[in-house]
Amino acid sequence: MTWFNEVFHKEKVIIASMYLPPLPGSPDYQKGTSLQQIIDYTHAELQALEEGGMDGVNIGNQQDWPYQVGVGPETPALISKILAEATRGLAIPIGISIFWDDLAAIAIAKAVDAKFVRGVFRGAYAGEMGLMSLNAADAVRFRKSIDAEDVKFMFMLRPILCKAITDRDLQADVKDALWASKPDAFALSGPLPGESPSMEELKMVKQAGKPCPVITNNGATPENIGEVLSACDGAVVATHLRKNKKASNPFDRDKVREFMDIVEKFR
Repeated sequence: MTWFNEVFHKEKVIIASMYLPPLPGSPDYQKGTSLQQIIDYTHAELQALEEGGMDGVNIGNQQDWPYQVGVGPETPALISKILAEATRGLAIPIGISIFWDDLAAIAIAKAVDAKFVRGVFRGAYAGEMGLMSLNAADAVRFRKSIDAEDVKFMFMLRPILCKAITDRDLQADVKDALWASKPDAFALSGPLPGESPSMEELKMVKQAGKPCPVITNNGATPENIGEVLSACDGAVVATHLRKNKKASNPFDRDKVREFMDIVEKFR
């Protein structure tokens, strides 16, 4: 039994990825959009997911393009306010991702009682954001310092928009993280956005990452979810749950329910 059972009451979990609207301070923020409008939108999204039977939801600032390595103080302040209001009356477990600032995500998680943070946490990368050098020691120590040790860390493997500078193979990378960086779970991305990792990769990470649960970070569909759940412990899902399967559209409660009905056949 893993912490998935404690948080989600399931050993095989499906986590929706919810994108907050562009926030004040980001280039795509629509001037004049009130904080209350963002709160209402967020509540409606979370409500659709909960009513559709989703196990959990990871909430992030994916629409704050282009991403910063280290966000300003406005981002955690705004998101904490939004989620404190938007989650009222709802029971669905939430997690936080901040692109790219794991410490800000931990602070938000502490403020809003989120159950996990999905982030990169460690490694050296080059890509659209330039160079990123991360040490899990910073996140682990910060979590300890704010008394947030109940917040679980979900390590993203093969994060988007960048490439690891080192040439370690995936199995070695997982084993090193497990030994040195205190992960609570792994989320493996496919080689391209929307593309699932291979089932062989998921099985390998599942084996190498024991006892941590392993999920696919993208690419799960109604057609492959049975195979995914046989290879690992769950999936992050977004596009297939939205109206017209368009990333910028709201979640469709009926699509969520249809997807979760398929999932139940394999759990």
